[in-house]
Amino acid sequence: MTDEPDTFIGQRVRQIRARRGISQQVLADRAGVSRSVVAKYETGLRPVDSRRTLLALAGALGCTLGDLTGGEDRIDPATSAFHRSVADIETALWTQGSITDTRPPRSLDELAEAVELASRLRHAGDYAALGPLLPDLLTDAYRLTDDGSAQSWDLLATAAYGVSSALRQRGHDALAWTAVQESERAAERADSLAPVAAAQFLKSQILAARPGALTAALSTATGVADRLTTDARTRGELETVGMARLQAGFAETLAGGDAAPHIAEAAELAERLAEAPAGHSSARNRTFGRANVALWQMSSAVERREPSEALRIAETLDPTALPNGVRHAQFFVELGRAHAMKRDHRAALHALLRGEHAAPQHVRGMAPVRELVGGMLRQAQRGLTTGELGRLAQRVGVVV
Repeated sequence: MTDEPDTFIGQRVRQIRARRGISQQVLADRAGVSRSVVAKYETGLRPVDSRRTLLALAGALGCTLGDLTGGEDRIDPATSAFHRSVADIETALWTQGSITDTRPPRSLDELAEAVELASRLRHAGDYAALGPLLPDLLTDAYRLTDDGSAQSWDLLATAAYGVSSALRQRGHDALAWTAVQESERAAERADSLAPVAAAQFLKSQILAARPGALTAALSTATGVADRLTTDARTRGELETVGMARLQAGFAETLAGGDAAPHIAEAAELAERLAEAPAGHSSARNRTFGRANVALWQMSSAVERREPSEALRIAETLDPTALPNGVRHAQFFVELGRAHAMKRDHRAALHALLRGEHAAPQHVRGMAPVRELVGGMLRQAQRGLTTGELGRLAQRVGVVV
């Protein structure tokens, strides 16, 4: 670890504010916070620890979330294989698979197996292994739609959804939007509601990361959930509609509204899963269920800056009930954020380390984790900075 200061969100806020030629007071007025809070953000005395605040600052500065959170993940050796694949993914999307390719074509069954493998890697957070698979997966999915079957369009919708989700997680939002539009287009020709709901869920997630787009994010998720809940029958349909309802609740939280009605409806959908038929669509979200509903409740409590409520929910949630990988890691990240809000840095560090163990590539690339670790590093006791916290700071890119 060097003595060089880490780059945190407050520093970027200060830099962009100075370039815009506006004062701390003007920024505070635009973002709906006090000037003293802006000063604490800029000096690193207080981390920007909620998405809602981050969106307000980005909107006030006229920049994107990426401008404030940085792109450290793109230079992380652990995920470099994913980012090297992005140009080929882009080509596959732009050409809709019409590229020079001498590989023998996959059959529908072979493509279904490849789509399932990609889904497992994505849920595990193994982006290094996932990235190189995606260009060929997209190319083959496009080509197999030539037969016009509903199954081929279902597979394209699912493949493009997975590509979009991975791109969003790794900070390529614009290309993720292109991919989810392709998923949406294919979903219209598939024989299931599941890919339709999945595409709208993801569109809402991408919109929720854009300053000024929360209204659209909320209406997108709420609209598809309202429209499809009554007709959802199979597990895939219930899972994807349920995730759309959870996303509606989270967007409501970010907008300052009440997420409880959306969470309650998602819980009702989760209760229907056990009796639902399997269905034939490849569009599934196996992370959806009772435990994941509770996790989203926990995330909403953290975003509302209600750490005691988040910790209460955590006590009722067995993390082993969540799928291994990204969802398992998310539980510990939210737990860490809640402990940090209560200034229990040792408990926060322990939780973050457990999250990193569950999905290392995913957690190390999360902007909220970098911000939290950097804030803890600046405020912690000397013993923590030279131990596990210091080493975690190196792994997440706070210090080099």
